[in-house]
Amino acid sequence: MGRCTWSLIVAFDINEFLPYRMVRLANAMSEAFSEVYEQAGLTVPQWRVLVHLAQHPGATAKQLCDLASMDKSTVSRAIKQLQQQSMLVAQQSETDKRATEMHLTPLGLALYETLTPEALAWESKLLSELNPEEKQALLVMMQKLEGHFLSR
Repeated sequence: MGRCTWSLIVAFDINEFLPYRMVRLANAMSEAFSEVYEQAGLTVPQWRVLVHLAQHPGATAKQLCDLASMDKSTVSRAIKQLQQQSMLVAQQSETDKRATEMHLTPLGLALYETLTPEALAWESKLLSELNPEEKQALLVMMQKLEGHFLSR
């Protein structure tokens, strides 16, 4: 392996490297936002599964993996935990007997309906740091970057 030159070391500032900054920001936001769903005893994966099932009733575990961008074992664990908490039920699909569909129970739906306004208020407070033009620009830039990576 070749030696790293001093000019290359000086030229690369990790604190200005966009992927690093975005991960740091995402981690900080996730940590701060966790207070919303942790008060209900949920983990990040459980929160994501709960929200996606509220918006996509009858989704399969595979569909939840895709929707939430989580791996199979994480989604399976979250499903099992939510079942144990009586938040969701799994049932065989009527149209495809090989598929198992997930549905929120009335308890799971009630929790979603309780936490969603809190999540939206949290987001609103976060975005209050930006003026309307900055918010719009941020959303446009995020959509462009997501389109680049998520359309592959």
